[in-house]
Amino acid sequence: MSLAQRAYILLVLCAVLAVAGVWSVDPALQGLWRLPAALLLAGVALESAFMRRTALRADLETASRAFLGRPQRASFTFENGEPRFIRVGSHSVAHDGFALLPVRLGAQPCPAIPLRILGRFGLVWWPAKRPIDRCIFVAPDTLHAVGTRPRGAPAGLRPRRVSGAGAELHQLRAYVPGDPPARIDWKATARTGELVSREFSEDQHLDVLVAIDAGRASRVRAGRLDRLGLYANIAARFAERVTPNDDRVGLLVFSDRPLAACTPGRGQRAVMRIRRALEQLTPDAGESEPLGAAVRIRVMLKRRSLVVLLTDLEDATAAETLARSVRLLSPPHLAVVAGVSSPEIGELATGMAHGWRDPWVALAAQEHQSSAAGRRAMLRRLGAPVIVARADILEQAVLNEYESLRRARRI
Repeated sequence: MSLAQRAYILLVLCAVLAVAGVWSVDPALQGLWRLPAALLLAGVALESAFMRRTALRADLETASRAFLGRPQRASFTFENGEPRFIRVGSHSVAHDGFALLPVRLGAQPCPAIPLRILGRFGLVWWPAKRPIDRCIFVAPDTLHAVGTRPRGAPAGLRPRRVSGAGAELHQLRAYVPGDPPARIDWKATARTGELVSREFSEDQHLDVLVAIDAGRASRVRAGRLDRLGLYANIAARFAERVTPNDDRVGLLVFSDRPLAACTPGRGQRAVMRIRRALEQLTPDAGESEPLGAAVRIRVMLKRRSLVVLLTDLEDATAAETLARSVRLLSPPHLAVVAGVSSPEIGELATGMAHGWRDPWVALAAQEHQSSAAGRRAMLRRLGAPVIVARADILEQAVLNEYESLRRARRI
């Protein structure tokens, strides 16, 4: 409980009248301070009685389903059902809008809201808590569709024969001088106002499996989300990108043991199966064991496949185990290892020194970067493409690597 402005005015009035009564010889002034004091005490007592009958309800207005890492509009709603004056007018509803950012997967109940309610006479702010009977279900984010002109990989400057050309439309791309006129897509050209060419490829159906490290290190923040949330968004969007190519996509989540597994499948059914598995994920307290995950992957995949391993590449203690996992997977599979880079370590390695400890901190950061680069080079020598990028561009880097490997037919 805290006093409001009117209560402080009455207290000051009591003090002034009390001092005046002490200094005055008039007996009538000596007890005059009791009047505002009695008024204040009576008002507080009445407000306390009214507060017990106050039916102020709180709620949260937002969509019942949210996407991980994508802000959505929300507002607190306060409803006063009693005919008395408080912050929310009588028989009215007030809204307080804000941006809600989901950062954890699964069902997230709303906590009770701590409030301070101004009493009926404006004397006291009364503390209260109002529960919110609402639960928001957070799912992995979806692939953002951008309505821009077709952007494919640029081709050569001269026409050439492609084995299986005409069997399958691979992509639409901007026209390059030298493209045959028969390959120009005139409908897309009319829509965009620029020449657009079609690029064909022979039928190619791949098996792709995304392996997510949900161990202890997945709790580390990576931008607005933790690493597990970032990996879950990448896996969900990656599945949406793979299925239009008629490729089969699967999922494995692991820490010190496999936590969830989806065998590769095609189409929207496979995407929804992966999304349902991702919606239930939480960071596990166990240490990551990629070697056990590699054994499980060998059991799940029956033919040569692309394995995208999303894990921590900065952990020196797991470097040898990660290398053994790559050796176990390839051959026959092609393993792509992807992880988040820490811009903070780069800033420490190159930052200006302001104290006597800063040079030693910079040397430690440089040593960390050097050892991490050595571990990545070792994985590349084993034949595994390695992707290390900031959290905001890691997803695009993984998708670009998939498209590049598919065009080069390395899978």
